[in-house]
Amino acid sequence: MKAGLLRLLSGLFLIGLLASSALARITINVDAKDGDKISGERTFRVTVQSDNVVNKVEFYVGDNLRDEDDSTPYTFRLDTLALDDGPLKVKFSAYTSEAESASKTIEVVVDNGMAKGVDFHLTQGNEALTTSKWDDAILAGRLILKIDPNSVTGRILLARANLGKGVYDAAQKFAEDVVAKEPNNLDALELLGAINLLRAFATYNRGSDRAETLKQIAAAVKSAVDARRRSLDASLDKFGQPTSANLLAYADLAVKAQRYSLAIERLAPEFRKDTRQPAIANRLLYAQMRAGRLADAYRTLDQYVKGNMVDGYGYALKAILLLQLGQTAESGDAEREALLSDGENLGVRTTQAFLALKRNATSTLGRLASDLAKDEGQRTEVNYYLSALSFMTGDLERSGRALERAVLTEPVNYDMYVEAGNQRIFTSLRQGMSSEDLKYQRELARVFFEAALVARPESFEALSGLAILDLIEGKTADALRMGKAAVAAGPEYAGAHYALSAAYAKNGQATEANKSAIEAGKWDKANLEGRGAPEALEAWRYFYRFGRTPLIVVPKQ
Repeated sequence: MKAGLLRLLSGLFLIGLLASSALARITINVDAKDGDKISGERTFRVTVQSDNVVNKVEFYVGDNLRDEDDSTPYTFRLDTLALDDGPLKVKFSAYTSEAESASKTIEVVVDNGMAKGVDFHLTQGNEALTTSKWDDAILAGRLILKIDPNSVTGRILLARANLGKGVYDAAQKFAEDVVAKEPNNLDALELLGAINLLRAFATYNRGSDRAETLKQIAAAVKSAVDARRRSLDASLDKFGQPTSANLLAYADLAVKAQRYSLAIERLAPEFRKDTRQPAIANRLLYAQMRAGRLADAYRTLDQYVKGNMVDGYGYALKAILLLQLGQTAESGDAEREALLSDGENLGVRTTQAFLALKRNATSTLGRLASDLAKDEGQRTEVNYYLSALSFMTGDLERSGRALERAVLTEPVNYDMYVEAGNQRIFTSLRQGMSSEDLKYQRELARVFFEAALVARPESFEALSGLAILDLIEGKTADALRMGKAAVAAGPEYAGAHYALSAAYAKNGQATEANKSAIEAGKWDKANLEGRGAPEALEAWRYFYRFGRTPLIVVPKQ
């Protein structure tokens, strides 16, 4: 009896020893230890040592199975933002092909800094944005929303971070959530504009279904421009009535919003009081030139010069106006005065680029644009000239990239849309182009001209472009209507009168065509004086070559 009992006990001991030996053959290693602090999204990396094949490893949070993995190295992601700060047990269980198993439990501490508050995480998130650490910024934004689920700043941060990361759907959702709460939130509106433009260019560059591509580009660009337009108008409305103390700031905001007439209305009385104020005179001249009010600009310039206080920026504007009058030598003299007075001023340097473009001085423009790109490569004005130059020299890829940067930086840069429209018309005139390609290029041109009108509804340049495009496509009635609208918007803009002259001629109205041609010559004596009514392509060549209005960096305070 005793011998039998001893054999039984020995057998049980052997079984236990074997089982213990089996368990001992499984070793679990985790890249974490008791007491570790974890935050954000923590990925645990697990390795298993075993004599037999490991079938899988399970991951538990507390007693809840969260995930399993069947391939080494075994990784498990834990989103700690879904948990409360404090101690947390995590367990890893490994199973082999021989039905063996082992587990390892670790107690970590979730520490997302919730007690530090919204402002702390907002600062962290914004710092991450400046260094393009998008995931860190996203983490900060999520923490803000956990602290305050209604936080607008948290959603703006998340929209910006996702936009930087290229996750457009998420960026758009967060921005739209803000606009739903605050319809006039400027940050959210501008973010939506940037997102829609990025979508438009992605479609433009990769679209295969042309009809759908055109539709998506038109919708996205219009949405982007409209969002930016609302943002600028809201900023101006929020400013309130200007005073003598903040007049320059108000005028700068009005110019930025392309409300040139409003800037002129506020600046002109101050200029009349004292014509020797360069800060006032420069802004007034700039606004008058952008608004196409050339007669007023010439009068302002005359009084400004008589005051004998013209600075470098003022000489730059003088150079533009004198070139418009056909006074080439005098324009060059004024340009040299601008460079001597303030050659590093961005307004002066972009004026040089504009003058080179008007003079068709490609090599000069190339040098100037290259220097500007090195110093101010993200400015919308600089990329406008880079796009025009690159297209002229046949570098279409670089031209397209500069176009994208120009309107992403400033979605209401209507000059860039007009330039893009003209580039599409130019492309459509190439020899050997199929009828389908030709149609697509001209429809793209229309999309860009119409985008310019959304950006600035009174853009006589965009209206002139549409009038000429209608003529080229044989839409004579539409061309006449657009030509009249262009002249109404810019009665002193030669390109509008020349386009209208071509439209009148095509509609068989010779008398009106000649009158419009004479009016065009009045406002551009150097290039149009004495010319008769043009054909459609002749009107377009003038428009593309000489019809640009000066897009230069605005005066600085």
